Parts: sequence; structure tokens; C-alpha cells
Amino acid sequence: MDGPSALESLRLYQWRIALTYALTLIEDLLELSYPWATGIAINGVLEGHLEHAAPLIIAWTARSTIGLIRRMYDTRLYTEIYNRIVELTIMRQRRAGIPATRVAARSAMSREFVTFFEKDVATLVTTMVGIFGSLAMLLWYDLIIGAMMACLFLPVVIVNNSYVRKSYAFNRELNNQLEEEVNAIESADSKQVKDHFNAVRSWRVKLSDAEAFNWSIVEALSILLLVGVLARITYMDEISAGAIFAMIVYVWQFMENLDNVPELLQQLARLHDIRKRIEAGASVESIAAEIEKNDGADDEAAHM
Repeated sequence: MDGPSALESLRLYQWRIALTYALTLIEDLLELSYPWATGIAINGVLEGHLEHAAPLIIAWTARSTIGLIRRMYDTRLYTEIYNRIVELTIMRQRRAGIPATRVAARSAMSREFVTFFEKDVATLVTTMVGIFGSLAMLLWYDLIIGAMMACLFLPVVIVNNSYVRKSYAFNRELNNQLEEEVNAIESADSKQVKDHFNAVRSWRVKLSDAEAFNWSIVEALSILLLVGVLARITYMDEISAGAIFAMIVYVWQFMENLDNVPELLQQLARLHDIRKRIEAGASVESIAAEIEKNDGADDEAAHM
């Protein structure tokens, strides 16, 4: 009888993983308060009230403490998960008759699968809190500035929609090539080795170029919006130095987190393809389901 698949193994750890995400969310919310708390501290210092820095000190201390605990906990949890998944990946695929060279490549890929949940999901949480949290704070400070920042969502969605399709196609071809790496090395043929690594380089360059192009469009739009925000601030009456500082930082955080979106989308596309590969060799039913969803012939050949 087949044991649990890689995804089913993750479900065994779902509450422990949820704890790490909850701690990450608390950290991010505390960090989101920094500009607001710093603005209060600035106004307090200008008025001679040092005690107004207390919110910033409390938030910073709490986030640092939680961050220390979470990082120590994460390492113990995700190394345990990786060991379980890589063991299952090797045993299930070898029993399914998949060549050892491909199993070796997929075992290495499973490290990325675990890293996604350890690092990328945490980054996703941080990004979402940074984008929507900063937007909420900007709306609280000034509705017009908040509305200006919200207008950036539409072009970002349009640009990223095209990027996701390209990223998935490029990652699929890159992973196909990586599965042939052991064969190329074993061949000891200089031309085959050179051709393999040139192909790997080519797909990585295409992925990087697509991400860079996406990033540059968002950056250009962000610069235009920043100019608009600064112009709006000049027309605001009775605004304190602390409020100006906080708004500028929230604008910066909003844009900085938008910059993370292309990389996260690329990782999601890569994970989608990797999941299909490390799940190969599971039950007959799950293999059939994967084949039905696959839009190419490569994965069908891997399951034969």
C-alpha cells in the first residue's frame, strides 16, 4: 500500500506550519506599526516629550523577541519536513520504476518545495501585509493619497497576468533540462555537458529577463505615483512632521512590497511544476489525475 504523498505529508504538519505563519503575521503587523510609531516619536521629541517614543520601543522589542523564537522554531520544523518528503519522493518513485537519474534530480527539487513553504510563503504573508497594510494606513492619513496608491493595482494585475504564463512555461522547460543533468554528467562527454549547461543557462536567463521586465514596469509606475504623493502632501494643511515621515515610509513600503510580486509569482509557477514531478510515482489514481491536468507529453512519459 502506498504511503502518503508529499502534499499529504505536509498536511501532517499543518498546525505546526500554521503556527510559524501566525508568528510571521504578528511580526509583520508589528513592523507595519513602525512608521506610525516613529511619527509619534518624532512629534513627541519636537515637543520635548521623550515618552512618546514608547510605542516604537515596545513594538520593536516585541517583534525582535517573536522573530528570534520563530526563526529557531522554523529551522527545526522544516528540516524535519524536508527529510520526510525527500524519503517519500525517493521510495515512491523508485518503486514506480522511474529512473534513478530523474529521482535524484527530483529529490533536489523537493528542497525547493520545502523552501517555498519555509521562506516564500512567509515572504508572501509579509508582502500582502506590506501592500494592504500600507494602503490602509495611507487611506487613514489621507484618502486622496490612499486612492492614488490603489490605482496602481490595475496595471500591476495586467502585467503580472502575462508574466505568470511565461514563467510557468520557462520553469517547465528548465526543470525538464535539470532532470537530464545526471545523465549529462555520467556521459563524460564534453559536448553533451556543455550543451546541457548552456540550455540551463538559457532558460534561467529567459526567466530573469521576464522578471526584470515586469519589475521595471512596476518601478516606473511607482516613481510616477511617488511624485504625485509628494505633490499632494504640499497641499495638505496643518500636517505634522511625524505624519509626513510616516506617509512617505508607508508609500515606500507599499512600493517595495510590490517589487516582491514578480519573484513570488515565478516561485509559484516553479513550485506548480515541481509538485507534479515529486508527486510522480504515487498511487495510480493520483498519477492519472496529474496526466489529465498536464498540457504536454513530458510528464506522461515520466509516469510510464
